[in-house]
Amino acid sequence: MERKTVITAQGLTKSFGSGSGQVKAVDGISLAVPSGEMLLIMGPSGSGKTTLLTILGGLLHPDSGSVHIEDVDITRLPDKKLTELRRRKVGFIFQSFNLWESLTVSENVELSLNIAGVPGRRATDKAHAVLTELGLGARLGFAITGLSGGEKQRVSIARAVVNDPRLVLADEPTANLDSAHGYEVMMLLRNVARSGDRAVVVVSHDQRIREVADRVIWLEDGRVKDIGRLFRDPVCGMSVEAARAVSLEWNGETYHFCANGCRRDFEANPEQFINRRQAGEASVRPAMEGDKE
Repeated sequence: MERKTVITAQGLTKSFGSGSGQVKAVDGISLAVPSGEMLLIMGPSGSGKTTLLTILGGLLHPDSGSVHIEDVDITRLPDKKLTELRRRKVGFIFQSFNLWESLTVSENVELSLNIAGVPGRRATDKAHAVLTELGLGARLGFAITGLSGGEKQRVSIARAVVNDPRLVLADEPTANLDSAHGYEVMMLLRNVARSGDRAVVVVSHDQRIREVADRVIWLEDGRVKDIGRLFRDPVCGMSVEAARAVSLEWNGETYHFCANGCRRDFEANPEQFINRRQAGEASVRPAMEGDKE
């Protein structure tokens, strides 16, 4: 099935300050993300990741360049139309969750629907369905303060996808989570990209989550370097770049290995490693209702 481009950025720039104190947070960035892809933008603190993400989401105007979400140039939209487009086509996930502590789990997600024009029972039913799908069916009436960090981030994901946006943007979504819950959240976001005909863009400096992304871009001093798609070696589990990997065609599928030794081990018993990989993917799911960090 043909994948359509969801978001395209061309020649984006954004500077802060003036004179000798001016900083180019975004310096001539161009990128495109198709539906079904999760793009991870990495880089050190202060590299411009969050600035770029807020420009892609229409929360910040660039100094120059354009951003198209599907066929709409959002950099040319008046504020009212831009706000309407964000409500319909963009979902945001934040590092600090940005949930309303005075509302229940369900009410946090229903509010996003209400703002987009979905009223009453329709909003409640849809919020419940999405939250249940993410493993929070037993938490619908809970206060946000009674949730673990992993549960809060799943509420944030539910809120971001409940209006069926074409683009989901996540700013450091694993920063406040331990390794296991961070990996779980990233797998959920990858599933969001693949199951809903959406594009997902994540910014993070967390090296632990590189292997989950479909493609990784490195950002530093406002400029990007595409380091390509990452693959997991089915033998040792190492994350490898296609350009540097040792590859093997088997049963109509391409497998990538960190070294010839891993490829030889795979060739000796492919089923062993394929079954192990499938078992590992099946174990990565939303935490069961009632799980806590």
